[in-house]
Amino acid sequence: AVVSTQSTGTTVTLLTTYNNGGLQAMYKGEWHDVPSLLGSILMMSGSLMHELTDGQLPPLRHRVIDIKRDRFSLPFFLNPSFHSDISKTWTSGKETETGRSFKTFGPWQVTQLHRDEPLLLNSTSLF
Repeated sequence: AVVSTQSTGTTVTLLTTYNNGGLQAMYKGEWHDVPSLLGSILMMSGSLMHELTDGQLPPLRHRVIDIKRDRFSLPFFLNPSFHSDISKTWTSGKETETGRSFKTFGPWQVTQLHRDEPLLLNSTSLF
């Protein structure tokens, strides 16, 4: 059973899985098991990084499958500062799709967190 399927919405996610399997990544339209090696770190680029680099770094579509036991992992989200301009790409300076609604990273991230983790933030998170 699939627990969740997603593309990371942020810029870069570093993930250690502590030798726990269950992570799969989409490659050329097919799901593949991601090797889980103790002591390793997986780097995933997200949809915002894809935009900011004019599509040079594709977002990793991934999912977690039920491995019939507890599964632990530790993500680290590497993101721009709250006030960083995300309205234009880093390479060509073209307007990003995200930039049509958000000029800076912070308000965009808060909106994403409200969508993805509704219990994490409250209605005054932007203030």
